[in-house]
Amino acid sequence: RQFTPEEEEEFARLARLPDLYGSIVRSVAPAIYGMEDIKKAVACQLFGGSRKHLPDGLRLRGDINVLLLGDPGTAKSQMLKFVEKVAPVA
Repeated sequence: RQFTPEEEEEFARLARLPDLYGSIVRSVAPAIYGMEDIKKAVACQLFGGSRKHLPDGLRLRGDINVLLLGDPGTAKSQMLKFVEKVAPVA
């Protein structure tokens, strides 16, 4: 897939942001308060991984593997549901 000129302009604009990493982290599950370290890890996972190339030519993002441990009621499942919604595997 080729990027459109508008998308390339948006990438250039984002690249000029002084705190792009922080902006990305703050955009991960914004309804969940705190959990900055977990949000940083999830953001890195979203941009990492290796692509899968299927025999029919389809390309998929590699699986994201995250183990979240914590007390009940600390929004672990909600965090992962957010990621699933914004970055489906296909």
